[in-house]
Amino acid sequence: MKYTYDDDADVRTTTLIRVMALFFVGIMIIAATTSPIATGTKEGERAPALEGEFYNGSGWSDFNLESYWDSSWGEGDISGQWVVIEFMDTDCPYCVQSAEDMGINANDFSGTNPQWDGAIVNFIASATELDLSGHDSSRAEIIAFRDKTTGEDCASSDCGSRPGAAHNFPYVDDLDQDNMKKWKVSGTPSYYLIQPDGIIAWSSAANQGEDLRDAIITLVPRESA
Repeated sequence: MKYTYDDDADVRTTTLIRVMALFFVGIMIIAATTSPIATGTKEGERAPALEGEFYNGSGWSDFNLESYWDSSWGEGDISGQWVVIEFMDTDCPYCVQSAEDMGINANDFSGTNPQWDGAIVNFIASATELDLSGHDSSRAEIIAFRDKTTGEDCASSDCGSRPGAAHNFPYVDDLDQDNMKKWKVSGTPSYYLIQPDGIIAWSSAANQGEDLRDAIITLVPRESA
């Protein structure tokens, strides 16, 4: 039997090899030139995980911060919902003092305030127990702090006497400091303002002296802007 060489088949094979080679080169170029967003707690980085159980006025439920993120969100999109995280300790005097401001801010930027024409900002408190004398917290204390009820001590005073009204946002149980350590939080209170896509837009650590409220008004998109 005589073997016949097929020039057309050889050309097709060579062309296919060249196309595949160009394809893989393109993939390698994209991989080399694309800079993935790092996970961390600096502005411009993707927020680390924050998990556990949270109390929202009616018992404890599973919490996962990533459930808030919208990967399709684009800068300036007013429909996206932002997140403020406060790392706090119910026995921290500064946290007790700032409780009133936290409640006011949560109400003013929640989307129910007719004077706010910006994107919704969700507030979350991550309640830890610092390794300091007298900081012996519990879930009962977290509930009393959030709901402003009596019977538990918050920073040497009854939780029901703290400034401000009861809060309407969730409190995450971080008594074991897992989330606090993951976020490398050095003290309380510490605040983070996070975009709808999970990127940190502002942190109190990087903007000492700047008020959280001012950061929200400056960074969160508004209809009137």
